[in-house]
Amino acid sequence: MIRQRAKARFVGRRAQLTLFTENLAKDPFSEEAPADFLFHVRGVGGVGKSTLLRQWQEAARRADAITAVVDENDVHGVQQALVELVRQLEAQGGPCKEFGKAVEQFRREQAAQAEPLPVDGEASVSSRVLTQAALGATSLIPGAGFVTAMANPDAAAQGLDRLRSQSRSRSQRRGGRGDETGLSRAFVAELERLCRRQRWVVLFFDTWEQTAHYLDGWLLRLLDEEFGPVPANVVIVLAGRDELAERDWAPLRAHVVDVPLEVFTEAETRALLTSRGVTEPAVVEAVLQLSMGLPLLVELLSLARPNTVEDLDAGGDFADVAVERFVQWITDPKKREAVRACALPPQLNEDVFHAAAGPEAEGLWE
Repeated sequence: MIRQRAKARFVGRRAQLTLFTENLAKDPFSEEAPADFLFHVRGVGGVGKSTLLRQWQEAARRADAITAVVDENDVHGVQQALVELVRQLEAQGGPCKEFGKAVEQFRREQAAQAEPLPVDGEASVSSRVLTQAALGATSLIPGAGFVTAMANPDAAAQGLDRLRSQSRSRSQRRGGRGDETGLSRAFVAELERLCRRQRWVVLFFDTWEQTAHYLDGWLLRLLDEEFGPVPANVVIVLAGRDELAERDWAPLRAHVVDVPLEVFTEAETRALLTSRGVTEPAVVEAVLQLSMGLPLLVELLSLARPNTVEDLDAGGDFADVAVERFVQWITDPKKREAVRACALPPQLNEDVFHAAAGPEAEGLWE
């Protein structure tokens, strides 16, 4: 019901919604007119990228797709992103057992690698513990017979260390299932399994200007099929503020469907306000001027339920909320103040920057 109501309240972006919906109606395996598999939604903060992605996700579900979406809250590395994607895919397509095994192996490898390497002639703590436990169970220790272990448990523990080190080296050389390559191969294998049963699998990566720091190189390797053949009915959608890095994405440029989002037209702004119950002509005109068509600001100002222009003054806090959204990833106070200062003039060049931001912003023009 929530999704249906959100769809009913959605205003604008009809061309973009039609573009994606029509693509899902195509045959991904067609040689003459195959479906597109890579979309990039881009635009300034507050222009409605995440909102459009939610509508696309609903369109994909109606087209018999299973979907997953990650953003900067889920992504702090490849492992976290894959785990979150699979968690969502499992909820719709059933258990991904092979990936689960790969994650457990990865975590065991990570834990083993986190242990400091022992000094020559000494055994690691974990190997000494394992040795003592094995002796207590009258077991044989790898690399040493039971009698030898009884006589010299440290030597047995060092033998176990050597075996573990050799095993780790072999795993790293073959890109074993314990590293992120192994996780990625298991992920692609699960995609293949899901794609045999579903018409589409659609993966959404939101706030790409942030998540790309961790996933850009990995995604390029995925699309280059370093981790195995990617099924033709997998669709990948990126959404971020910036254009894709020209040099890195050049080989795939022809396959990227670029979807730039502009601010709302006047007609779209009026339609959104009407759908939110804001119809007083003077108020509508004031919102048009204050928001400049930026969907986030239009939405926030409409939340004040203004009946008069004066009511909009009480909605000033909403504009502050929007500004915080725009600058939330700028952690340096000097940079943040420079950005705020440069938001005041209607046009900006380097001379205006120095006049607006002042001497404390020296060196921050770029």
